[in-house]
Amino acid sequence: MFIVFREVRYVAEHHPSAGWATGARWSRRAVLLTGLALAGCSHPRPTIQGEADDTAGQPHTQALQAILDRRSAALQHKDEKAWLADLDPADDKLIQQQKMIFANLRQFTFSNFRYVTEHAFGRQEGDGSYTVFPVVQVTQLPADAGPGGVAPAESFRYRIASKDNKLVVTEILPVTQANVEDLGVDTPLANAPWNTTPLKVIRAGDVWLAGDDSVPDLDHYASAAQSQVQKIEAMWGKRLRFPGYVLFFTKSKDNFATWYEFGKATNFSTDVEGIQLPLTGVRTNGQLYDNQYAGSRIVVNLTSTTVGGDTPELVMRHELTHAVTSRATAVSMGGFAGVLSAPTWAVEGFARWMETLEFDSSKSSVRAVVANAVAKGGFKGKLPATDSFFKGDASLNYAFGATAFEYVDRTKGRDAAVEFYAQVVDHNDLESTPFTESSAFQDICQHVMGVSSATFLQQWAGFVRRGV
Repeated sequence: MFIVFREVRYVAEHHPSAGWATGARWSRRAVLLTGLALAGCSHPRPTIQGEADDTAGQPHTQALQAILDRRSAALQHKDEKAWLADLDPADDKLIQQQKMIFANLRQFTFSNFRYVTEHAFGRQEGDGSYTVFPVVQVTQLPADAGPGGVAPAESFRYRIASKDNKLVVTEILPVTQANVEDLGVDTPLANAPWNTTPLKVIRAGDVWLAGDDSVPDLDHYASAAQSQVQKIEAMWGKRLRFPGYVLFFTKSKDNFATWYEFGKATNFSTDVEGIQLPLTGVRTNGQLYDNQYAGSRIVVNLTSTTVGGDTPELVMRHELTHAVTSRATAVSMGGFAGVLSAPTWAVEGFARWMETLEFDSSKSSVRAVVANAVAKGGFKGKLPATDSFFKGDASLNYAFGATAFEYVDRTKGRDAAVEFYAQVVDHNDLESTPFTESSAFQDICQHVMGVSSATFLQQWAGFVRRGV
């Protein structure tokens, strides 16, 4: 499933960054339609008591930046002692939390890890400490890439105080869905798994895999993930994509709900097998950039894949299809100004179709679902609408979407099916007008299929009724 939070796509599908940021989709058969307040949406700058005196806090912001620079260097040198050196030594909880986070982060190799306070402001608290936010932590992996240096990031509120004649950090508060509105910031959320859960991390080529303690056999999934990536990338060709991918694995229902705050979705279900979350990022100065995705993250719920009768390979194939193609996908707007997202029938249908190319069980499932719908009069000759895709029988809508690419494949070949998808997802659906009724879709049908959009839809509908 392809999720976007800036999503509150977080289906909601709209939250920039790493929270619910624009553009994520759930794995097949389930989607979290969130009614969450999105961090990706633009918020007014907070009105803070004493903000007019912010210049008085600048020396403290500058002092915090020096601390942050030391933390950045500490991670790059894998020096835990230096990472903890500027924390309040009396706060055992803070120190233990930061030890866990350091242990997680040190297992990754970051191409860019630094802190930006250029747009942060500070205020003095009643106890004499200073609060500074938003502090933007740039967390760019070799797997990430964005235009003009745009990189994934997370946001925090730091509190510093003078103790024993030394300035120390007394609080590091992640920006999450729970506090983003109160903070009034418009920066990426800090709800990645490495902030909440001890992880083991391994790398297989351009794929990073991270698992919690419920997945002792993480190595088992490495070769399968790398193999699926290679197959999907070979089909995707030289089109725009990320240089690598990051997958998180768990068998824990609690962790699955906690990671990226999925559990706060109004229709959260532990039955969801996998989620692909495209990340928006920040510019070099820490400002949000939400016109293109800067990274991709995948969460695989291993417990659900077993119960549902699927295999981790099948789920990875689906989610990695989203991941490989998401950088070339139109950024979801979460319903903002009438804009929905790239047509969901295409995004989910293409990933479903990709499963059928090598997994016979998936191919049989699509055929059976479609045949049953046709027999019962449930097929109306139209591709599913984005705004209602997950409100009815989502599994049926996945199957209907897949048949569009199966039809193109059989009619014009596999390369044409991929090109058809690439051109469609370069556009967003609108609430008022389905993309299939747009002039852009007309142009795509003419270019790829050599027929008008009306003829394409008519021929595709006939193909479906004949039994795929």
